[in-house]
Amino acid sequence: MKPAKTPLVSVVIPCHNSRKTIALSVLSALHQTHPSVEVIVVDDASTDETPEIVRKLGCTLIELTENVGAGPARNRGIAASSGDILFFLDSDVALAPDAVANAVKIFEENPSYGAVWGVYGDRPLVDDGVVEWVQVLYGHYRATRKLGPARTGHFASGAVPRWVIDDIGAFDERLRGQYANEDHEFSLRIAEHHPVTRTLSVVGYHDDDDQLSLILRKLYRRAGSLVPLVLKQRELKPEREATHRPAEVAAAFLATTSLPLVLVSPYLAAVPVAFLTWFIGVDLPLLNYVRRTAGWRLVPPSALLSFLYSLAISAGALSGGMRYVLDARFRQRYRTPAGVH
Repeated sequence: MKPAKTPLVSVVIPCHNSRKTIALSVLSALHQTHPSVEVIVVDDASTDETPEIVRKLGCTLIELTENVGAGPARNRGIAASSGDILFFLDSDVALAPDAVANAVKIFEENPSYGAVWGVYGDRPLVDDGVVEWVQVLYGHYRATRKLGPARTGHFASGAVPRWVIDDIGAFDERLRGQYANEDHEFSLRIAEHHPVTRTLSVVGYHDDDDQLSLILRKLYRRAGSLVPLVLKQRELKPEREATHRPAEVAAAFLATTSLPLVLVSPYLAAVPVAFLTWFIGVDLPLLNYVRRTAGWRLVPPSALLSFLYSLAISAGALSGGMRYVLDARFRQRYRTPAGVH
């Protein structure tokens, strides 16, 4: 009996002005335990030293002259790749050494799977302070509570067999820009047609955001831009797998918007207090995880940041909902393009 052929895995890394972490990301892909890996970096018209750093690392570099965004950049990497499996990695994420091997093993045991999504590790790739630690712990905790069959995934550390891309198409190149959600759209398209799993055995360590204002702005804009996609994919219920759950978002929103009731009567302060208690109750498992993992010092900032993040998401969703009603083009944003099944 002939031994099974070792599949070639193409690790595709889009990047733009990623000098801080690109070497860590590329080297983690080059030093995988899986014996057959090619690494393709697609530089999306960086204006810093990113291309010069990559040239010294012994991988394939594709340099784009125009900034096209992550989705089209990944498509350029797919077109240049030869692998049986595409492993998508973000330029601010470094893989654990066995991440690719573990993804390949899952596909070998489950040949019908359309994707294997990994999770972020429980420590930052680069330690930039309290805000980043909270981000990383939050993301790790939420991801590890929704392992197994999945609908949504992200392409910071996720693998897709080439036959799936041949079947349903690649990233929708109409979705460009920082908050285009091209990865959400593609992952939901995969889940529509093929079983997908999320696993703790594929781990990437993320250099997450460390500036509160930037995070709040991202959450607000991303929540608004996701409204038509969530409504388009109602049968998949993607919000159930969101990092920030609907219950905590609703509790934070109601606690804040009910505050003016105190001006009517002091007794009505019980209303926002009740919603705040609801929020803390929903978040309590997360806060206990933070306490066990990082100690009491991170519990208060975790609670505060979680509340602020939920507020930003609720405001973004409300804004997106209004735009959905008023803007026909926005409603059609995630309509499947010609040539994509």
